[in-house]
Amino acid sequence: MNPRTRSLRRALVGLTASLFVLLGTAGLSAQAYQPAGLNITPGSDGSSLDFAWLSNGPIGKPVVQIAMASDQKGDAFPAAKATAFPGTASKVAATAFSTDDQTVTLDSVSNKVTVTGLVDSTDYVYRVGDGKQWSTSSSVSTRDPKSFGFFAVGDPQLGAKSTGPKTLDSDAAGWRTTIEKATTAFSGASFLVSLGDQVNDYNALAAQDAEYAAYFAPAQLRSLPVATVDGNHDFAMGEYYGYHYNLPNLSTRYGISYGNDGDYWFVYGNVLFLMLNSNSESVATHDLFIRDAVARNPGARWRVACFHHSVFSEADHYADPDVIDRRTNYPPVFERYKIDVVLQGHDHAYTRSLPIAKGKPVEGADPAATTIVNPTGIVYFTLNSGSGSKFYDWKDAVPEVFSAARWQGKVPSFSYISVNGNTFSVATFRTDDMSVIDTFTITKD
Repeated sequence: MNPRTRSLRRALVGLTASLFVLLGTAGLSAQAYQPAGLNITPGSDGSSLDFAWLSNGPIGKPVVQIAMASDQKGDAFPAAKATAFPGTASKVAATAFSTDDQTVTLDSVSNKVTVTGLVDSTDYVYRVGDGKQWSTSSSVSTRDPKSFGFFAVGDPQLGAKSTGPKTLDSDAAGWRTTIEKATTAFSGASFLVSLGDQVNDYNALAAQDAEYAAYFAPAQLRSLPVATVDGNHDFAMGEYYGYHYNLPNLSTRYGISYGNDGDYWFVYGNVLFLMLNSNSESVATHDLFIRDAVARNPGARWRVACFHHSVFSEADHYADPDVIDRRTNYPPVFERYKIDVVLQGHDHAYTRSLPIAKGKPVEGADPAATTIVNPTGIVYFTLNSGSGSKFYDWKDAVPEVFSAARWQGKVPSFSYISVNGNTFSVATFRTDDMSVIDTFTITKD
């Protein structure tokens, strides 16, 4: 065993204890069962939700109990009226890239459970456990998928503070503020889309765990489902990224880097969400994934592609060779399958493109327009940092020809996207004063 590997093995002694100190309660009070990093992902459709968390010790039998909130009397969880959903568990293996790609098995378990049969516009209470011991209960509500809204954020990347004191506390505070202000302003949101790089550190597992603890910590995330995509920092953690989330319709063939991180899709209302692992640069595999997802959901009126590496943006990553490659190869695929909107992160600055077709702005597109009817091309949104951990400046002082709007205020921001039948509207806000950065509406008549 080489010295670097021995160093890794020594560093892992006691890692599990620190994992559960750091990830541990994530907003839960002391109970017999303590899930680490408990989170919810939108299910395959509006009638289901996917739960994930880490636990200590041997592999157990994860269970989610869920009941209508109206069945709860007082503080006691209504176990007699709850439905139990069993799940699957697996040992966590993590790849540490700073130590010659050595894979080690940690004394922690990844638990994943899918809850089905949920009713629209209904309040629920739930708890997770092993069938014998239970966590504190939390609430979650379904919404009306016929007319709904959701949040989108770029790069929380907790732990990446690039200006001022480099402390995780600062990033975590910015993330909490974004979640608090967004959910206060739009309390009926159905879910959140996080566009990659949820955390920053890909060398030290203990640092990753502290960052994950901060990412999952906002209390609102016990009730707000979050659909993530795999960023380059997430990708560099190897298999560890995929153990944290339970992703619906996760492909075992397309967009795969480590086996638990492929492309996935879900439908909400009349929108098909195509969640791509853009760390996989094989455009052919994404093409096949989108083809299959579209074929399985022919009734979706809107098609939205979400991935990390922005192809039409204007900051530090604009001229990266891998980004140029995606800018060349991704748009023809999106146009082939009539994608309406693309949501991206990676460039830590806000950009909204003009409608793009055949790799360039549609002729005659008006940069000043805030509404568009039956567009020929695709509108690409690149979102700024959701936590304020890192911001990038513009590559050039003059906007690119594909840009309709861009903004870099060096404060966190988020977008609220509302879908109502034949309209798809995006409003983007800065979190310091909640003023509007940009609005845009697409209508299909």
